Amino acid sequence: MARTRAFDETEVVRKALGVFWTRGYEATSLADLEEATGLNRSSLYQAFENKRVLFSRAVALYLQEVITPRLAVFSQGPVGLGQVTAYFESLATTMATAPSALTRRGCLLVNTATELGAHDVEAHRAVEDYRALLHGHLTKCLDAAARAGVVPKKTVARRVELLVGSVIGVLVTARLDPSAAAKLARSAASEVESWAEA
Repeated sequence: MARTRAFDETEVVRKALGVFWTRGYEATSLADLEEATGLNRSSLYQAFENKRVLFSRAVALYLQEVITPRLAVFSQGPVGLGQVTAYFESLATTMATAPSALTRRGCLLVNTATELGAHDVEAHRAVEDYRALLHGHLTKCLDAAARAGVVPKKTVARRVELLVGSVIGVLVTARLDPSAAAKLARSAASEVESWAEA
């Protein structure tokens, strides 16, 4: 008869996520994961096979618990520039008010892109999926603004690329200076507002 696990897998993944997010995949050792989760390596291997599987589970949990709530603004209110402005304002608020130790971790997916994206197919796919999701939300908003005559249709694609780049810039800057990242996010929000006023 199989033994019932005496731990909550999701909580273990959540604790591992904190380590991966802070230290990165390569720099996180099994000893780090043992200390964070309270499980020995035998239990970790039995539950998750290896460190890479545990990291994949951590990325999935990050998408669910961090990225999905952050993108929720795109399902609120009318589709258009207001949603984009709200997204950047929300990002700015997070950078300005969250504890520095948290914001300096940056974005797990952006960190993963720079660490693993060039040589890890699964990591590359996860990062590209996130970028495509963000790109899709922004495109939908700007397409709506173009249909409303707020921005020229021919500028939508390049403005979306500019905004995606701005998001990445905010998240990278947060690792160095969260207050500067907040200012950058607010500048992006102001820029989007100016499009509606032009």
